[in-house]
Amino acid sequence: MNYLKAEHLKYKRTFTRKLIILAPLVTAIMNIFAPLWYQINSYNWWYILLYPGFLTLICTLVEQRDNGKLKYRSILSLPVSLNRVCGAKIGIASIYVGLGNLIFLMLNILGGFCILTIYRIPLTIDIWQAISGTICIVIASLWEIPLCLMLSKKAGIFITVILNVGVGSVLGIFAANTFLWIICPYSWVPHLMISVLGILPNGEPVANQGMTMSFLTIILMLCVSLLLFVILSYVAGRCFNKQEERA
Repeated sequence: MNYLKAEHLKYKRTFTRKLIILAPLVTAIMNIFAPLWYQINSYNWWYILLYPGFLTLICTLVEQRDNGKLKYRSILSLPVSLNRVCGAKIGIASIYVGLGNLIFLMLNILGGFCILTIYRIPLTIDIWQAISGTICIVIASLWEIPLCLMLSKKAGIFITVILNVGVGSVLGIFAANTFLWIICPYSWVPHLMISVLGILPNGEPVANQGMTMSFLTIILMLCVSLLLFVILSYVAGRCFNKQEERA
């Protein structure tokens, strides 16, 4: 907890914390002019376009806070464990990502009720669907956090954004509707949304119920995602420890 608290204090009055509110707010504002499809479009644009960029930027900003010009010299000079520092970075990035999704969930539900009140358009995604979908988005994408931290440490912000947002999102969209989705982690979120929210990656409602997964399969996929998160977190910790050994 002390490592997490110290990591959290580093981002006081920084763009990193502002991004937690800014990203979901921009997503909500972008869709207020289409009230009939507000909720569906908001979720689709969130997990396909804005959320991958939000997650990647959070991770790169967290990693570059101590890397950047300092190259971890301020950390290496302290009697602390780099493995725990890495764990704190993964933990704080996970918390920030979770908070961003929570804010998006509240904006989506609030916007849905406002549209219901003003335009008499019923909710296209009910509250429990929205909560389930948000939980699935967070859990199925957690593995990207240690991956982005490692990429940012090795290759920098620009390469990390290109690979995780550009290449990763394209792969995820194209593989989500094919049998290859199971071996492409980037397609796990879009594929889960087909079953949980009934939304295809292109934003259209699901017409073929044969594309949806059972509840047991969804739980299994979330467990696999958590396992990948643990494995990549361990690898990230080892990567940070090697820097300590070289120092």
